[in-house]
Amino acid sequence: MSGEDYNSKAAYNSIIHKSRFSIEEEIEEEIEDLPTSLKSLDHRTGIYLTKNSESMPVFAPRGSCERIFSRKEVNGEAAGARIVLTRDNFGHRATGLGGIGATKCEAIDIVAGSLSCSRTVKDGNTQSRANFAEDGARLYLTERGDISAYFATAASETSGVFEPSKFKSGAGLKADHTLIIGRERVRILAGLSKYDGGERLVNGSAGAKPIIEIGATSSETHQPAVLGDNLVKYLKDVNEILFNLNQKITSLEIDLLRYKVAMASHQHVGSGVGAIVTLPDPVNATPAFLKSVPETLNNITTTVNDEYNKIIKEMRFFGLPEVGIEGAKEDKILSSTVYIGE
Repeated sequence: MSGEDYNSKAAYNSIIHKSRFSIEEEIEEEIEDLPTSLKSLDHRTGIYLTKNSESMPVFAPRGSCERIFSRKEVNGEAAGARIVLTRDNFGHRATGLGGIGATKCEAIDIVAGSLSCSRTVKDGNTQSRANFAEDGARLYLTERGDISAYFATAASETSGVFEPSKFKSGAGLKADHTLIIGRERVRILAGLSKYDGGERLVNGSAGAKPIIEIGATSSETHQPAVLGDNLVKYLKDVNEILFNLNQKITSLEIDLLRYKVAMASHQHVGSGVGAIVTLPDPVNATPAFLKSVPETLNNITTTVNDEYNKIIKEMRFFGLPEVGIEGAKEDKILSSTVYIGE
């Protein structure tokens, strides 16, 4: 029987589904038909999720407070994928709040692939507790700890002078690829929830400004994300300003052209031998010039007002609510919650 394609829906059908039941019957028959030599303790292949003889690191030494659920045991020690009910720690038994004997620091460590990221293959002769750097995939939950330190992420300027995760509950998920799928929606939120009576952190504080950072683990500098709708609104306003500016330039060019025509039409004859044409007479051109003065002054006043309005718009869109500009909070372009790393 050939292996199922990853995209085959049949691979995920309910066990009571007719096609699934038929496939499982075929698998059972093929397992029964395997040569006896391949079923022995020393030659287990693991095909069709049967037992195998793979040698994997064992979880040891274990703490006396810990309870471990593992896929297999080797000489009484847990091996393979495991769930460890423990107290906060991230390695040897002296690490974390649990390692120093603290209370209120319950933790759950779910691991698939002990030391599988190591440069050399580790077998059953290797003892290892949690290794946040070299274990394959991990989900770690702690009641109180320092989740950012345990996963060795870079410091971030958005946290200010405080250590953002120290002595706080944490959930860390790490793997080569991490996939989150919502058939209808995926929401990533930060901040306290809207429970009746309010909510607080495990350290008793009311929480700080909610921050969502998106970036590499090495990113130390993060910039506020752009709010798309507000950016479009601002660009439309800028486009309108540019349109009005072009109209003003056109109007000035027309006024200049009129003045040139007026100057050119008011020439006078100079004295001397023959008929001499001299420069235009400014006195005769003055009425045409004075006629354009009110219109020009009006354009200048409009330009000053537009410049003032442009500055106000910049304050609104670039986020200056503290100065009391109307609409500054609603129209700002940059998010105060989501930051993107370099």
